[in-house]
Amino acid sequence: MVKQKNKNSRVRNTKVKWNRRLSVGFLSIAVFSNIAIATECKSANECIALIPEVEGKAWGPGKVDYAVRDKLKSFGRDALLQLAKLTGEDDPNRRAVADSLIAKIRDLNEDDFVIIHKVIQNNIELDGDGGWSYGALGYVGGDKAGKYLVSELKRVQSASNQIGTAFSRLGVEGIPYLIEGLRCFESCGEKDFWGFNEVFRNYQKRTKVTDDVSARRLFQVASNEKVDLKARTTAMSVIGYITENPQIAKKIYQYADENNEFSASVLISLQNMKSPLGAGLLVKRLSREKDEYSTFNSNLMVFRDLSEMGQAANSVGGDVMAYLNSESWEDRIHSAVTLGYIGYNQAVPELLKLVSNEVDWQQAYAAIKALHLLAENSTVPHIEKVANTHWYKPLREYAQKVVASIKANKDHKSKYHPNNFAFDFLDYQQLREENHTCDKTDYAMVSETVEAKQYGGREKKLESFQYKNPMCSSDEYGDYYKDYCTSPKSFVIPSLAVKFGEKWLTGDNRGEWGGELIVFEDGKATKTLLNENIEDVYVIDEYAYVITGLAHLSSNNGLIYRLELTDTGYYIEPFYRLPGAPRTSWKISNDSVLINTVSGAVIFNPDIGLSMASCK
Repeated sequence: MVKQKNKNSRVRNTKVKWNRRLSVGFLSIAVFSNIAIATECKSANECIALIPEVEGKAWGPGKVDYAVRDKLKSFGRDALLQLAKLTGEDDPNRRAVADSLIAKIRDLNEDDFVIIHKVIQNNIELDGDGGWSYGALGYVGGDKAGKYLVSELKRVQSASNQIGTAFSRLGVEGIPYLIEGLRCFESCGEKDFWGFNEVFRNYQKRTKVTDDVSARRLFQVASNEKVDLKARTTAMSVIGYITENPQIAKKIYQYADENNEFSASVLISLQNMKSPLGAGLLVKRLSREKDEYSTFNSNLMVFRDLSEMGQAANSVGGDVMAYLNSESWEDRIHSAVTLGYIGYNQAVPELLKLVSNEVDWQQAYAAIKALHLLAENSTVPHIEKVANTHWYKPLREYAQKVVASIKANKDHKSKYHPNNFAFDFLDYQQLREENHTCDKTDYAMVSETVEAKQYGGREKKLESFQYKNPMCSSDEYGDYYKDYCTSPKSFVIPSLAVKFGEKWLTGDNRGEWGGELIVFEDGKATKTLLNENIEDVYVIDEYAYVITGLAHLSSNNGLIYRLELTDTGYYIEPFYRLPGAPRTSWKISNDSVLINTVSGAVIFNPDIGLSMASCK
């Protein structure tokens, strides 16, 4: 038996060795084949002959053997004429390969403009756009290339392409042509200037251009009343991408103070300059009032922009701290995080009051993150308490990491790219317990009678509870979606109806298109209580608990609202923050509900609160 086992082992080892030798052999053949192909083509024309014709549309830089592509690259400018001729051929793949190679030729000069221009024209005629070769003009440089790129920027109305690449390669040399392109003395279309912001943004994010002289020239265009107003506001908005000069910041701030139509464009520049003047303008946009018909929190953008300005917004910390006690739970979260980003250490005592929040774990997260950003060592014991006792496991784990980081004197480090600051600002929405979902074998369902609750679905429709979409009551929404709001499609057939007191509550969840909670009486909707996506409603004792939330793109939110019927009417308020958007839920006892969310399963009991569910 042992001998047979050893024999089998030797056979397996021999097979493995042969498989390895065969793999190495095939790899060597492939490598030598590529080298042979590349060696075979001694000239640009010989290499071009090896670019295959491919049926159908060509994607990206086209298909060709890597060795052939590298060989053609090595010829540099010497291959320009031959490659340029290829862009006039019928075959899209050979054109694409030639076009992508031309874009990478660095040793071009102003004399090559005519050839590159012809290539771009070929691309436009045959493929509808200028292709890769726009980027080559960044290496060509000169007056003709600069003027042509600006004209194409206006025509295409975007720089998130090779036109943007060309300007990035031109660097400071391209700015005078852009400024000249903004000197529009006739009536210009708004879309003519869409691409300019992208080019200047690239100057800041990619090439790190700083040019005070050009910034002042942009201000001259912006303040010239003979120039088209859209061109002027565009010029004003891009100044901040190429300077952080405090004197220039003060100058454009004063101009906006006297010319209100420039307030938005000046604010953009001041933000990019990270000027405290911009922080002052931003904080004035915060509001405690909320549009009842809007699901978008306008304060979010203000808090995010202030946070991105960092220490430059420190002076408005007192204004931001006032929102820690806002009625809006979202404002509390965002203001807490902002205080950390702007380095407002005076907020530490108030933030410490929030770290153990059991009702809104996101508020606790935001406070802990802010204290980490502020690098306050004295706060470690408070965060350790959360790490040991909070009901939400992912928050405990996060708190543990922050404690270790603060003790090691490590700063907060984003896991996202610097250009994606919004993801870092909203990272609390991605905290979750992975693969944590319960089913009815984990927690049996306690059924509810049809006299107390009714569900709609594919087979059963709750037509008797249909109502007009409440959004159509908004003048702005009703006007914008007039065709919808005046059609039968605007009547909503809800997904559930729940008896609460003597009346019914109806609710619906239409995903990104919203949802609402409606009071229904005598066959008609009488009042909208909540504009949220409704997953379910549970009546426990004298209250109704409304399970709401939505996961869409990068956002992931879930809330439990408590609804009370008082002598003066209905009163509804946020009660507990869920780990994420709810997926399914059901009663597991008379006073407890199992809720599966995108970020983990929890058990809700009004008297106890939330706790992690135990799922198999």
